[in-house]
Amino acid sequence: MLKLINLEIKKFKLWHYWKAVSICNIAFIALLSMMFFIEIDGEKIIPFESFDMAVSIIGAMVRTTFTIFASVIIVKLIIDEFRNKSIDVLFTYPIKRKKIISAKLTIVFVFTFVNVLFSTLYLDGLVHLADVNFNILPGAIELEDISRHLLTAFMNAIATAGISLIPLFFGMHRKSSPATIVSSILIATILNSTSEDFTLFSIIAVPLSLGLIGLYIGYYSIRNIEKKDLV
Repeated sequence: MLKLINLEIKKFKLWHYWKAVSICNIAFIALLSMMFFIEIDGEKIIPFESFDMAVSIIGAMVRTTFTIFASVIIVKLIIDEFRNKSIDVLFTYPIKRKKIISAKLTIVFVFTFVNVLFSTLYLDGLVHLADVNFNILPGAIELEDISRHLLTAFMNAIATAGISLIPLFFGMHRKSSPATIVSSILIATILNSTSEDFTLFSIIAVPLSLGLIGLYIGYYSIRNIEKKDLV
């Protein structure tokens, strides 16, 4: 499986996406920095009422970005291959079809999980560091708050990685790239729309349930692939 994953990464030059990931994080930092220079009628506005609110907004931005990012990778690795019939060549190799598709889905899942977790913790850490040095947030950040947010970030990263597979269902229906990407935008927007420090991700059952649905969709897409005729 690891060899297949490595071959897929090399074939599609997926390492180049780390440049795009870096650009995303730079954009996040720039956006957060700009928020702290907002002034209305000459009076400086504090963008975040608490560390919880800052973490919630950062998490929403990161999850939205990488859910959509994952759909682009799904299109490249799976949808385009089925639509262009290039997957037929892969299926002639003496390797089980399930392994081939599983390798592709694993890449999407791990890519999303790693980037959501890393970016969330990185940006949260920068906000915490800025607060320690410049006191940019009202109130103090307790060690208990940090520990709780570490666990939340980990759980949200797993859930987002699962959710990132849901657009596969819409894309495979008609082998449609637009359907894959548009569905990911809708899912990400609905789940991560923020009202102060509340999103649907705040209700832990919602992202976990959708994450499991995404994993089931991944399983469903390979369940009968050995017997299925390619159309």
